[in-house]
Amino acid sequence: MENKNWKCRIAPSLGGGFEGTPESAWGTEEYGAGGVDHSNLSVVFFGLYGLPDFFTLWNHKGKKACLWAGSDITHFLNGYWLDEKGKIKISPKSLAIWINNYVDNYVENEVEQVALAKLGIESKVVPSFLGNVNDFPLSFKPQEKIKLYTSVSGNDFNTYGWNKIYKFAQDNPDIDFYLYGNTIPFPIPEGFVNIFIRGRMEKEEMNSEIKQMTGALRLTEFDGFSELIAKSLLWGQWPVSIIYYPGTIRVECIKYLKDFIKKPNKTGREWLIKSLNKYPWNIK
Repeated sequence: MENKNWKCRIAPSLGGGFEGTPESAWGTEEYGAGGVDHSNLSVVFFGLYGLPDFFTLWNHKGKKACLWAGSDITHFLNGYWLDEKGKIKISPKSLAIWINNYVDNYVENEVEQVALAKLGIESKVVPSFLGNVNDFPLSFKPQEKIKLYTSVSGNDFNTYGWNKIYKFAQDNPDIDFYLYGNTIPFPIPEGFVNIFIRGRMEKEEMNSEIKQMTGALRLTEFDGFSELIAKSLLWGQWPVSIIYYPGTIRVECIKYLKDFIKKPNKTGREWLIKSLNKYPWNIK
């Protein structure tokens, strides 16, 4: 890995709640920290959610890379807003030509890569994880009861696929489903005894609980590389995901999960450790 004093700009819309920071995970420095002018240095732009993010990227004079975060690609494909209500938008086509010519682009899975390619943006697939891999040792042990966990952000139940959990729970009564992250009620119909609402809690408490389970459940159809999947694979669990990664189980095969959980998922863990954070800005 090479790092020639790279800086990192995190898009304000990306939010927080990560297991770590770019500084701790990659060794980058915060873009513009302390009012220092970094306009001529190498910078990775983490997330590109709107016109202000693009303008900062376009105005930067040094080497430019972009790590697309998932939902920012959706924003880009829909066109950046010029007004507050989104009635006036800029077509992404011309912006895509500039980005492809002047920016080194990275995504975290093939779904994102294909979406950008449709606009002519070439990108490399490299999954990221801001946590410390050593904090997530191989710990999976075979279990008789299958327990899957999932999470939501911003109570956006539809985007995070919680509306699909009823069907999964109904079709798989031998699997328990644990739901995290919501701050408003998520209704559980009468008779569903295998769905458990855990709500929003401190990250450390949640990690302590899910570490003992079978694997993560990721039901987003368009997504970056979820930290939920990363932690699950690092623990040697058997995550179930709509977006496929080596070591994960496709959602249509969830009923066969019992055939996989007789041993730790070492193959998935090894793939992830070899693939994580292989960026030119990473010196860790």
